[in-house]
Amino acid sequence: MKKLYTNFPYPTEIHDVVKLFFDDVELCDDISVANICVGENATQTVFKYEASFNGATEMQSVDVVGVDELQAIRLRKRFAKIATYNLLVSVTGKSMPWGSLTGIRPTKLADQLSREGLDWKQAFTKLLGVSQSKTKLVEDILRTQGSLRQHLDGCADLYVGIPFCVTRCSYCSFTSGELERLKKYVEPYVAALCQDITQTLSFAKANGIRINNVYFGGGTPTSLTAKQLDEVMSCIDIAPVEFTVEAGRPDTIDKDKLDVLRKHGVHRISINPQTFNQSVLDEIGRRHTVQDIYDKYELAKSYGFTINMDLIAGLPTETYEMFCHSVDQAIALAPHNITVHTLALKHGSVLKEQNYAGAYDVSQMVEYSHDMLYNAGYVPYYMYRQKYMAENLENVGYCKPNTPCLYNIGIMEEISDILACGTNAISKRIMCSENRIERSANAKDVITYIERNQDYLDRKFKLFS
Repeated sequence: MKKLYTNFPYPTEIHDVVKLFFDDVELCDDISVANICVGENATQTVFKYEASFNGATEMQSVDVVGVDELQAIRLRKRFAKIATYNLLVSVTGKSMPWGSLTGIRPTKLADQLSREGLDWKQAFTKLLGVSQSKTKLVEDILRTQGSLRQHLDGCADLYVGIPFCVTRCSYCSFTSGELERLKKYVEPYVAALCQDITQTLSFAKANGIRINNVYFGGGTPTSLTAKQLDEVMSCIDIAPVEFTVEAGRPDTIDKDKLDVLRKHGVHRISINPQTFNQSVLDEIGRRHTVQDIYDKYELAKSYGFTINMDLIAGLPTETYEMFCHSVDQAIALAPHNITVHTLALKHGSVLKEQNYAGAYDVSQMVEYSHDMLYNAGYVPYYMYRQKYMAENLENVGYCKPNTPCLYNIGIMEEISDILACGTNAISKRIMCSENRIERSANAKDVITYIERNQDYLDRKFKLFS
């Protein structure tokens, strides 16, 4: 792969495009990419990008007249990726549903292109190579978000991370740990987390920062006992617009824990089947039954929570027909939100270590879920993409009318400041006037977080001071 980087100033962006076409990027070591400045003076700077592979050549030009350096860098990267993508389409005969886009947030790019004075839909299809169906998906999401898509000055969302799970799923790459293995650290973690939350909320009040939404993520927050959950939630001494808890695993939900959530004013929870096929649940390491999903859903429904369910397209041993069954069952239960993820084979997951090649028909699975959810009255309201996703697809959250998760929109579109507590939690400050984001990340592991909790608090407060 050395040739790929030889004369190019943005190797990461080009590398990401090449990986769309080749499972093993080492197969691409004959590719060379160069950037050539063909015109530069006091009034004009035009950059031309040339990509070549086995004698084939693709060129793209970008005029960066009158733009600041940050925007010029964005344009150079964009056109270099387009040149490489177009070249590889011509060489391989393959095209990608998202074209040359490799970023996480296509909706954010659409908004950015509009602010640059471009017709973003035309730019997506004609310039970036995005398919008509994916462009329509972005359009539908932007329509659903509507006025919710705005940065609120003086506000932030609070994220609380619980890094424990009862078991580790084979597809998971998160920095969560199995509860039994980390049992002796749970109580010290709860104590450190309570300190983190209490000081963070005190800081917010002292600095005039209003907390809009609270989100407990993980791991699986409900892997804690009801008593531990109550202890952590007692630190939330505000009444947010939206309070969400990832209950996630049906085998962690019981009446005592749901009583705690209701006591502390939680509005939304997730109950995530991932699949409604028992053999697939067993294959991926979920220690619960399909019947548990139905039972815990009905229990949670009786509390009046807004409920989300997650499904994953591309799980091991799950065929197209089996996935369609999962979609049909989720729709029949009629939760307020259904999120359809595409399996991403990330480093750190068991599937990646086992060199799992991925399922076939994933694009058909995603298309089926899209059609059936639309037909059932759901609309897409947020979307994000990840590296190593099957068939270069996406994750989409669908909701019934007027039930989107506000926190999901804020964090996925990067329009909400985030004050984050817990391991691997990342606080974000949105600098709208400068079009940039600053971050402060906590320790990824439980032990370091417990031992250096105050250091991470100080960093977070410095970011927002």
